[in-house]
Amino acid sequence: MSQRTGRIALLIVTLLTTASVIPLTGCSTGGQQGDQATPTPIPTPIIPTKPIYVVALGDVVKRIDFTGRVAPVIEQELFFRASGYVDAVYFKRNDLVEEGELLAELEVTDLKNALAQAEAALATTIANNDERLAEASASLAATELRLAQAMAQDPSPQVTIARVNVERAQRGVEDAEEAHQQVVDQYWRRDLEEALEAAARRIHEAEQNVVVAQAHLKQAEQAVEVHAYAIQILEHEVELANLRLEQVKSGLTVEEMRLHVERLTAQLDDAQIVAPFDGVLLSVGLVEGRAVEAYRPVLVIADPSELEVSADLTDRQMRDLVEGMPAVASPVSSPGDEVPATIRRLPYPYGGGGRSQGVGEEDKSTRVSLDVEFGTTGFELGDLVRVTVVLELKENVLWLPPQAVRTFEGRRFVVVQDGDVQRRVDVKIGIRGEDRTEIEEGLSEGDIILGQ
Repeated sequence: MSQRTGRIALLIVTLLTTASVIPLTGCSTGGQQGDQATPTPIPTPIIPTKPIYVVALGDVVKRIDFTGRVAPVIEQELFFRASGYVDAVYFKRNDLVEEGELLAELEVTDLKNALAQAEAALATTIANNDERLAEASASLAATELRLAQAMAQDPSPQVTIARVNVERAQRGVEDAEEAHQQVVDQYWRRDLEEALEAAARRIHEAEQNVVVAQAHLKQAEQAVEVHAYAIQILEHEVELANLRLEQVKSGLTVEEMRLHVERLTAQLDDAQIVAPFDGVLLSVGLVEGRAVEAYRPVLVIADPSELEVSADLTDRQMRDLVEGMPAVASPVSSPGDEVPATIRRLPYPYGGGGRSQGVGEEDKSTRVSLDVEFGTTGFELGDLVRVTVVLELKENVLWLPPQAVRTFEGRRFVVVQDGDVQRRVDVKIGIRGEDRTEIEEGLSEGDIILGQ
């Protein structure tokens, strides 16, 4: 039995029961006809109407909306590298500071005095060494010039010339011997004896030429060896001159004094906080006269020229986001002023960011850069911003409100009103937006759907 049929049956039973009670009431003893009670009418049951939806064509957008605040892109925690008592704080919160400005320092009066004395003593010692330094530098320069001059006088080419002369002299001996043999073969000549003597003299002269050429070659090779020794000696002298110069530059007394100054300077640096870049102080946690611990953050500086949106998102939201994804940002106070934006960083493990580079805890915020030139957006540090990221967009598709689609045991269906007939129709859905769900299969444009 349907719900509607049950309500009708209940109404009939109620009417019959009421009809049977009325006569009994009218015949009761002791009562007058004018005093008979009027029966209470039964209220008409209110049947709730169900919402009706029409399948339409349009755009379906799946997006994520979240809220964040305008924060600086570059932000850094500052701290002392030594423990002590705060002597002076030179700036307050929201003050603009320049790179290199001294922001705060500990009580270091004795250290400053010691450093000043050490620097004065070092300057005096260095001045006394200037004359010796000049002499050592001149000696090194002269030695280097002699080395360069010696290297320019390389005798190696003379060895090549001498070897060529030896080869020529040896060929001269061969030519003289061949000429002597030709004379021997002319035994019929009348002046044979004189010709043989002349040929023998030419052989002897050629052999002497070979001896001379070989001697010249030997001399050239010896000159090369002597030149190499001279180069080595001069190179050694250059090394000695360099050593003497370095000894003058970093004499034991000067070096010790310089190291002492460096140690004092490092101690002074540890007791001071200097602005690492031009920016604004977002936080100042220092009070003059109070003790502070080393490496504990006490100041926060930021660069106000580069702003972005910082937001804390849920894991469910971050699962759908990717670094580099486009977005749109608008101030909460002025929703119509939209500017393009980009998901710049997601915290680990959803992106590569979030690893702390300072002494603070890991940064788990999502950062959204504003893709406009600074100063043209109207955003101010700390403003509340609404960010919208379109995950997926389909144009001119069938859609219904999400509440029109029913689910039962994994089955998705809708109730279609077809004239006086209602029927269930299975549907396949696509992307689901905040107020629209894409219908991929099962329905047509104009179909009437009953809500729940």
